[in-house]
Amino acid sequence: MNRARVFGIPRRLYRRSRDLRQSREERRFDTRVGFDSNAPELILSPHLDDAVLDCWNLLASERSLRVVNVFAGIPAPGRLTLWDAITGAEDSAQRVKERIAEDAIAMARAGREPANLAFLDAQYRQPPSLALSELDRAIAAEAPSASRVYVPAGVGSHPDHLLVRRYGRMLLRTGMPVTLYADLPYCVFHGWPHWVDGQEPEPTRNVDAFWGSFLDGVPEMGPLRSARVVSLDPAAAAAKLEAMRCYRTQFAGLDYAARDVISDPAIHGFEVCWELGGGRASPAPRAEGERAQGEPVRSAPQSASPAR
Repeated sequence: MNRARVFGIPRRLYRRSRDLRQSREERRFDTRVGFDSNAPELILSPHLDDAVLDCWNLLASERSLRVVNVFAGIPAPGRLTLWDAITGAEDSAQRVKERIAEDAIAMARAGREPANLAFLDAQYRQPPSLALSELDRAIAAEAPSASRVYVPAGVGSHPDHLLVRRYGRMLLRTGMPVTLYADLPYCVFHGWPHWVDGQEPEPTRNVDAFWGSFLDGVPEMGPLRSARVVSLDPAAAAAKLEAMRCYRTQFAGLDYAARDVISDPAIHGFEVCWELGGGRASPAPRAEGERAQGEPVRSAPQSASPAR
């Protein structure tokens, strides 16, 4: 027998066991978050920056929104993870406290106040993974109803993003309208697709293939290019950049890791989302400047006064 196959057996058994556990959990899933067409929309932000990075057009709009930061728990003091060390921290507990304060300042620029759940970021917690029922109870305590839920697309396969995406897919099964949003900085490791930024296609750069490798596991999603694209005008893009810079402890590390691109208006000036099939409500209303794939790129003006 091939040695590679022999050594791969434990991994395959683990994956099969994990998939069976997840399948049982999903069959039993029953949410406490009710659909209400008159309730605010709900943005689920895995970390203390994702909503600003990926959903600024929603935050700065007049829409009625709740924002919940899912993995905002403070770890025990006296430890330091690799990412926190890279970003200059000396203690991870102190760093999370700093990030919570930074997020409050960034969100206030859009007139929003997030709710923070006590779940630990993947870099701080140990297996097993968080149960969907536990996640649902905590979210329902902050948002007992919603007219639509926004979750990350999971491009890049960060475990926290994937868990929140999986939760969103379970909400969709109960009839909740659910929208995926593209995750910066992971989604632009190969730049935007030409159908997002309106640039000429490059025959040797296929971003669709990169995105598809992460999104093939979302059967409720339509074609990749069925996405809605928002192009922020220069003032809105500048406002978003200033909000991103509020994440003082994170911005330099993220920008450098993404090859200095998230500070580029040609990158952070676009936001992309997909409506999943199966929700009971009508499609989400388009913001100004929002377009379906194939429409010309145009700008979305910044809201004159941020709404709460």
